[in-house]
Amino acid sequence: MSHYPSLRFLLLSWIVTQGFIYAFTVGDMKRRSTEMRETPPNVVDKEIFIEAVDRIQYELGIIEEKGAVGDYTYAIGKTEAKLPIVFASGLGFAEATSNNEDESPTSLVLVTEVSKQVAGCGIQPYDTIVGISAQGGTGYVKNTNSLGIEQTAEVFSGAVHHSMEHGGIDIQLQLNRLVKLNYMPEEEEKQ
Repeated sequence: MSHYPSLRFLLLSWIVTQGFIYAFTVGDMKRRSTEMRETPPNVVDKEIFIEAVDRIQYELGIIEEKGAVGDYTYAIGKTEAKLPIVFASGLGFAEATSNNEDESPTSLVLVTEVSKQVAGCGIQPYDTIVGISAQGGTGYVKNTNSLGIEQTAEVFSGAVHHSMEHGGIDIQLQLNRLVKLNYMPEEEEKQ
């Protein structure tokens, strides 16, 4: 009989961060790995995002047929932007509604118009605003994920007014961005 207990129960990873020591068992690491693959908080559904961009680009005449956006592989990026309140009128929005037969309709509000000043703040066309805050996130914090265009506009306007009333000069936007991934399909690699 071995004097060593099962390695499965003894294997620990020690992580030292800012003076704290954390211990994780192998089971904890596997669970955390699975959690990392799940959708992070406040990220829109990728398929709904792709469909919304496709629908808006079709309606604006940027693409000639629906479904063209879906011909690529995409990832969703999360980013934040500080928007000076003097540039708040430099944004335009459009709403796309998903017509998924299995579920209730889902709306996604996209940024469609971006002035040069707003673009300089890091906001791009087809971004979706999933959160808005003012005064450094301490005074006014709202989640806009899954809101329609009227509700998103109300939250946006509310953040601008809150910032102005409290002497602020900007609002913070939490954005999701659809990022086209470039890769060469296997058929093209062989040619």
